[in-house]
Amino acid sequence: MLVISGAHGRGRASLPREARLAITAPMLALTPPELVELLVTLPADRTPFIWGPPGIGKSALVREAADLLAVPCVTLLGTQIAPEDLIGVPRITAREGGGFATEFCPPKAILRADPFLLFIDELNSAVPDVQKAFYSLILDRRLGDYELPPGSRVVGAGNRVEDRALVRPMATALANRMVHVALSADVEAWLAWGAANNLHALVLAFIRARPDRLFELPPSDATPAYPTPRAWHLLSDALVTVSEGLWAALAAGSVGDRAGAEWTAFAKRAREAPSLEAIAAGTAAVPRDPELIYFLAASCLAKLGTQSRADGELAAKVVTALGAASKEVAVWAVDSALSRKQRSPAIAAFEEHIRGSGAQVLIDVLRLGRFAREGAVK
Repeated sequence: MLVISGAHGRGRASLPREARLAITAPMLALTPPELVELLVTLPADRTPFIWGPPGIGKSALVREAADLLAVPCVTLLGTQIAPEDLIGVPRITAREGGGFATEFCPPKAILRADPFLLFIDELNSAVPDVQKAFYSLILDRRLGDYELPPGSRVVGAGNRVEDRALVRPMATALANRMVHVALSADVEAWLAWGAANNLHALVLAFIRARPDRLFELPPSDATPAYPTPRAWHLLSDALVTVSEGLWAALAAGSVGDRAGAEWTAFAKRAREAPSLEAIAAGTAAVPRDPELIYFLAASCLAKLGTQSRADGELAAKVVTALGAASKEVAVWAVDSALSRKQRSPAIAAFEEHIRGSGAQVLIDVLRLGRFAREGAVK
């Protein structure tokens, strides 16, 4: 369902209904795990529309849902297609018994024999004629004479007016064909995803210490860079290849001046942290600085991305030591490690060490999972 958002909705009531759909927001906001669950469990003949700001992870979550459904994901951008691109170009064919007829050739991207997930991104940024071309596809899974294979799914997504993105009014006839939900940024879910996908330890540790910096609304002064989950992911990938001397410029250009400067200062302080090997051997103490503890925990998670059992044992020893200084950080590290879908020799060794000699709270996490984590941080 849709509602007029903001404190000044009363003044908008006089607008035409079609125009109002461009400045409204969905009632229901979901976290990333909840959205994926909805996409997977919603009946295939129902079309969800995901509202959310740029860079929050809409596309990645749709692809994750497609992977869970074991179907390919085909993406169409509403801003980059014309009506004929969707309906197909006409051709004249001979009819049996004589005469000719015109038929439309659907685009090759969606002309498939097996079920797939069709993701229509930036749907509410498309011109009205393109939006109309999606009517029968969204409601009936049909384009002219072509029908999507049984079991195929259609998902739409777009930005909101308050995101200062390109947004056009959505016709009521189109909006009423879909289930509308909003996607909200969720720090815990993003950190778990980042740990499972081996994001850079300095990025994970900074967001763990400064969760308010994961996402900010687009700035009103047209500044091009600002922090979003996508921007932090881009920064993480670039840190692997860009020299340290350029990190300050890289961070500012990825997540904005303010968040970039704070991350750069954090990265400089991280140099003061003792090595994992020194902490595991007992020759260095766990630092008292909470941000350094976060960095050490994230460094342990990075070790679990290898195929080395020695790396897993090292990470387990350090996380156990960190638990004496910060139970919350240690529980986060264990929970993130064991929530990874792909098991590796490093993770197996990590779990074995924790079970054999870890602190009680870490053992509880292994046994009770999320419930123990939530109890540990109270």
